[in-house]
Amino acid sequence: MITKRTLLAAIVLSLIVGGIAGAEVDRVAFRSGESHFGKTKFINYMTEELGLTVNQQKQLDSIITYVHPKFQAIRKDFKVEMRSQIDSTQGMIKSILTPQQQIKLDSLNRKM
Repeated sequence: MITKRTLLAAIVLSLIVGGIAGAEVDRVAFRSGESHFGKTKFINYMTEELGLTVNQQKQLDSIITYVHPKFQAIRKDFKVEMRSQIDSTQGMIKSILTPQQQIKLDSLNRKM
């Protein structure tokens, strides 16, 4: 039988895992500049893997420069939506808790 405690633990664990996964996606896939997946490294990688000519490299650079703001906007919208979903979920969780449990949940959230 699933108890409220088990359900709460599963929900909190899901939020933690989801938060970590979201942070990792943000860190790896959406960072600009010269990070591991930065523009220069990406162009160099594509050049090596596909044998791009100098002209193709310049064109690829232009494409990436053009689409970068679009990806940044998607990233921003994603973060806003994730925050909204987390807040909504927290509200639903709090609605099933006693006032003392709500205080403990707030403490857990601050630790995370």
